[in-house]
Amino acid sequence: MAAMAVSGLAIMAASASPALATQSCGGEVGWADASFSGHVQAGEVYRHNALSLAFVLQPTPHGWQVQMLDRHGAEMPVFAAPIRPVETNPLNIAGWHFRNLANSGPNTGDVNAPQHLRRFAFGLAAATALDANTPPGLSVSGLGELQITDFTLTPPMPGERASMTSLEFSACLVWQGGGERLDPIALADPGVAFEKVVSGLIGCGLDTDIYKASDRMSKGREGGQNAYLEPDLDGDNIPDLVVPLTRRSDQAPGLAICLLGDETLILAGFNGRIGRHLEPVFFGRADYWAVHQGPVYQGADEGPPPALIGDALVFGKEDASSVLVYLNPALEVSSYWQGD
Repeated sequence: MAAMAVSGLAIMAASASPALATQSCGGEVGWADASFSGHVQAGEVYRHNALSLAFVLQPTPHGWQVQMLDRHGAEMPVFAAPIRPVETNPLNIAGWHFRNLANSGPNTGDVNAPQHLRRFAFGLAAATALDANTPPGLSVSGLGELQITDFTLTPPMPGERASMTSLEFSACLVWQGGGERLDPIALADPGVAFEKVVSGLIGCGLDTDIYKASDRMSKGREGGQNAYLEPDLDGDNIPDLVVPLTRRSDQAPGLAICLLGDETLILAGFNGRIGRHLEPVFFGRADYWAVHQGPVYQGADEGPPPALIGDALVFGKEDASSVLVYLNPALEVSSYWQGD
């Protein structure tokens, strides 16, 4: 798939026409990027979350319209040239774009409409190209490209316009702004899987200006070297995401728990002791961790073992005791020392 050069943004804003180069998606210093592919059926809304942004295909009578949303779910300006006629603007993906004027066969040129490649600007770049007022708080400026890879249409019927009944595509977005620190090293330590982990945490609402994803648990003893874990902590049969964090202000260690079933973010270890005995400093001292499934054994200095609602996390230090970290039925983080 062809993608965008960063310099294309300035060209697009100045000339009000897409200027994209054939390069791999993103890769420019200081720019965030996301590449993805999708499939959608007629009448369905397609949405792909890309860090704090969202790419949306909104159903229309004959296909879909490209939209972009900000971190609050509000629509951002989106621009593609030529603006008029609106029905053949590249942002509108319609079945009849691919049929001839008689709707009897493929479009061989008698219908002047965009085809498989759709390029656009969004955010500040689009507002500039449209010569429109900038919405309050808008700080994102980017370029997008959608490549249609396959589609199906309604049957040919003279006098009617064809509708698209299914769409397969690949897409690339590159952008600056939006409140993210776009350099992966600023968002996470080198051992963290940036695209999967950081995008998941941001999608759950983690404030990356306050917390940084840590790779400290990828450096432990053999068998416990995991930069992140995917347990089902709330018992909903959907793997969740658990990532060590470092608070930027004081380097305090803690955990981010993203319950992916409903994108709920729970922070553990930054507000004092967890359970009866677990001091959060232990998160910075443990040298292994893993997902715990099954029974919980009686601890020497604890009460009766808890009945888990899902999986738990086990943290330990070699030649020392281990502790379980789990969610109680109220989805509060608690702990239980299993003993030596």
